[in-house]
Amino acid sequence: MRRVVLFLVLALLPSFVSAQTPIYRYVAKYVCGKHANPPNNFASGVYSTSINVFSLKAIQFKKRFTVSWPQEKAGGVTPWINTGLPAMNSMQIDCDNILMHVNQANLPTPAAQATEGFVVIESTIRLDVVAVYSAGPQGGPVATLLMERVPPR
Repeated sequence: MRRVVLFLVLALLPSFVSAQTPIYRYVAKYVCGKHANPPNNFASGVYSTSINVFSLKAIQFKKRFTVSWPQEKAGGVTPWINTGLPAMNSMQIDCDNILMHVNQANLPTPAAQATEGFVVIESTIRLDVVAVYSAGPQGGPVATLLMERVPPR
């Protein structure tokens, strides 16, 4: 009987321990690129997104990217990409990074319009994640700028 109990404890221990490790998920919207009408899902202009990630502690975390298509079409998702930060450091995930990862995963992006979707970050510790969105006319100054803190789920 003791062997059965010991076997059950040892068999269930890894799932119990992993269930105790919290996973913090951050989901930030991105919009990147030049857009010309039609379609009418965005005004004509240039859109940029920069997602800033800060950690108090050294951390390894993972991220992935989705692509959203107009008219309720799913555009796909990249595989998880492992990355990390030293303690008291930050990183920027900008449109060039996002589109590079999307292209490496062979996800199609809309032609002649901005690409949009989500950046998903998963970590075992809390991070500070802030998304910065800007837009303006082609060749013109920034017309709008928004900074938004992305809360963990």
